[in-house]
Amino acid sequence: MTRQMTLSAGGEAQGRILVHNSSSEDRVARAYLTDYLCFADGTVRYGEAGKLPRSNAEWVHIVPRELVVSAGGDACFHFIVRAPEDDTLKGTYWSMLMVEPVAPEVLTPPSARRKDHTALRIRAITRTGIHITTHIGDTGLRAMRFASRKIERVNGENILSLDIENTGERLLGLTVWAELFKGQGLSIGRFYTGRRGLYPGASARLRIPLEGVPPGKYRALIVADNGDQHVFGARYDLHVLAPQSVGRATH
Repeated sequence: MTRQMTLSAGGEAQGRILVHNSSSEDRVARAYLTDYLCFADGTVRYGEAGKLPRSNAEWVHIVPRELVVSAGGDACFHFIVRAPEDDTLKGTYWSMLMVEPVAPEVLTPPSARRKDHTALRIRAITRTGIHITTHIGDTGLRAMRFASRKIERVNGENILSLDIENTGERLLGLTVWAELFKGQGLSIGRFYTGRRGLYPGASARLRIPLEGVPPGKYRALIVADNGDQHVFGARYDLHVLAPQSVGRATH
């Protein structure tokens, strides 16, 4: 879930997060901020709020920080985003607004225990994250790179695996596809992987199913379309091997 807003330096926007309590008892929910960044190897970092260079956590004010949600009822957290008066700001800034229930035992003082006994309590907490994303006007460089590529065999199907990285200053919303050409430039089809958002400094691993592509050598045109005038591309030679082997991708 993402709340996106476009502001000028010194600008302000507001919003709210609706919380529903599906249990039969009143519950306490709390909201707080973290930083967020993801990488192609599957690593996701929810760091301390305000530490990343493009964190907007210090711009975001949440009211209240905790609230009681009645059984079967709804309640709202309100947030205000105020961009600093700083003409050097450009591109996209973001943080993650986390909402989670407060366990009842945290709110209730622990009962008296024998001093010679140690209590161990394990609890699972489910939290929901909402991206709070701020764009400074239409500023910021849009740029990306294709970091690596290879063909994998997954469940009997050839998959073109691509690692991409946002090397610019603004959030990208990329629709990525590969078009394969055989022989004298004859296209054998276009293969899609869907749309992917990518923050500056983040990377992602995309997997494009090459359904029905027979073994052989191909020229591949890879396109990452940002949905505007910014379109990125690369060309690779692909060698798709028979099912018992793994394909190779070369520049």
